[in-house]
Amino acid sequence: MRILGSAAVCFLAVLSWAGATAPLRAAPPAQAAAPASDIYTDVYNGWKWWHVYCYRCHGTDALGTTTAPSLIEANEKMPRAQFIRVVRDGVKDKGMQAWDKLLDAKQMGQLYVYVRARADKVLPPGRPDEVGPNKGKWEPGDWKP
Repeated sequence: MRILGSAAVCFLAVLSWAGATAPLRAAPPAQAAAPASDIYTDVYNGWKWWHVYCYRCHGTDALGTTTAPSLIEANEKMPRAQFIRVVRDGVKDKGMQAWDKLLDAKQMGQLYVYVRARADKVLPPGRPDEVGPNKGKWEPGDWKP
């Protein structure tokens, strides 16, 4: 029993020493806002997913149709978590299918960023990479989704 106790004390001493000599690591920084280029990429990819899966019902520029509502009306702005939940699970009683089999969480997030940019009126209608200066990339400026 005494040997086992000595071994445990030695083990704890080694662990303590290893922890004391390990370099100190700074805590990870608070999540910084995404750079404009990342926002642009998410908006552009969201636009692409929109035009594969969503435009038939919600309209080319998220303005709605007789089939499904506009998603850029002021009263239609929904929080990200709710948007993702609706896209993932669908709205069966309104005829919207669940998209979880075709879209992953990242793609759903990109859809949200695209719709949010349209709803916040920082992204004009049309293809995002053709509406910026000199038909270049759209620049989000200080806008954050």
